[in-house]
Amino acid sequence: MGVPEELARRVAGFSSVFPALDIVAIAARTDKEPLQVAEVYYDLADRLRITQLLDRIIELPRADRWQSMARAAIREDLFAAHAGLTQDVLSAGNGTTSPEQRFKAWEEKNAAILGRARTTLEEIQSSDAFDLANLSVAMRTMRTLLRTHS
Repeated sequence: MGVPEELARRVAGFSSVFPALDIVAIAARTDKEPLQVAEVYYDLADRLRITQLLDRIIELPRADRWQSMARAAIREDLFAAHAGLTQDVLSAGNGTTSPEQRFKAWEEKNAAILGRARTTLEEIQSSDAFDLANLSVAMRTMRTLLRTHS
């Protein structure tokens, strides 16, 4: 589209910076190694299909200022919920456990709410269309997981 290739590559990589900032902040708050935090962060993203939700949010229309602002707000909420859940999962289990073991310990503590959340998130993910309404419900579900951790 007329943008120099080097600049296009750098700008295209900006989206990967946001998780790195969250990972470093979580590592500082929890006194964990950034690599250990990153492993839990991405494991959780896979298990809860957070990346797919983010893709759906990015696809929301931006026809006017309000749609753009709503899209940005829900995207920021997802990043914040993901960071908070990562911190919760990190605190589960002992300090030497793998991401899978930490998730299992966290899942056992939160089995009931996680089961309901997975059902809701799977239903939303299987929708034919994504809009602010169903993505807002997805975000509320993520925030519920965050508020009810043990």
